[in-house]
Amino acid sequence: MLDQVTIHQLELFLVAAKLRNFSRAADQMAISQPAFSAQIIKLEKILGAPLFERIGRRIELTETGALFESYAQRTLSTLREGKQAIDDMTTQVIGALRIGASTTIGNYILPRYLWTYRSRYPGCAVEMMVGNTNQIEQALLRNEIDMALVEGPIQNVKRITTRLFRKDELVVTFSPRHPWKNRTTITLKELEAEPLIIRERGSGTRKVFMDAIEKAGGAGKFNVAMELGSASAIERELKEKTLKMARIQGCSMERRFNLALLKNKYLSNPLRAFAAILNPAEKLGDVIE
Repeated sequence: MLDQVTIHQLELFLVAAKLRNFSRAADQMAISQPAFSAQIIKLEKILGAPLFERIGRRIELTETGALFESYAQRTLSTLREGKQAIDDMTTQVIGALRIGASTTIGNYILPRYLWTYRSRYPGCAVEMMVGNTNQIEQALLRNEIDMALVEGPIQNVKRITTRLFRKDELVVTFSPRHPWKNRTTITLKELEAEPLIIRERGSGTRKVFMDAIEKAGGAGKFNVAMELGSASAIERELKEKTLKMARIQGCSMERRFNLALLKNKYLSNPLRAFAAILNPAEKLGDVIE
């Protein structure tokens, strides 16, 4: 019976499992909802167990569905890697590259690297995912992306390896009309007294900031006026003097932008080519150990 399961059915199942909505999943896969539902029902009959609970328009994975999800992900990942390995025998950079980037990198750093990559390798398709560092790490662990570019520390160091591709620095920014307008440094105490706009919990930027404050002896008790899902890169604003900046005395907030890969990951030609653009000095082998 298992020989009746198709790759297409696995793809439909995983999209539905992710979106928890058949209508949205059908739209994403560019097929009608009745056709989508029919394929899921057929897959359930082949497996001999329900994969979803239908709750009105919403769906949830059953216990069986949750178990099957990881196997379906691994199956598709293995097939993709097999196809990519065949493509790589030609030594050409063709196929697909799935990249996940944390918010700051995805919005402000990555576009110029992608432009270079697409210019050099027009035969390679690129899929992008942007989220906070934690979301991107989880996507990497689920093998939904081939590489991750993150500004925050990776938690699962047993399964993921990281390599530096760029350094950056966090600073405090404010209006040129602020009382600090002529300051180049401020104290932690002064910062704690001001209303602060900061990234959301789970973001790499916030983790780097809070770790640096703790290391400098700060309590981390700030007057947080707003939490945002993205942060600005301010090079242009500083040049045009629409923003001012200052560093915190005794607090180093240099951060690493890292390329993260699953250990024992097969490194396709597209992946190695993009890594070489990020960091020309480092050449990746065929497999990360």
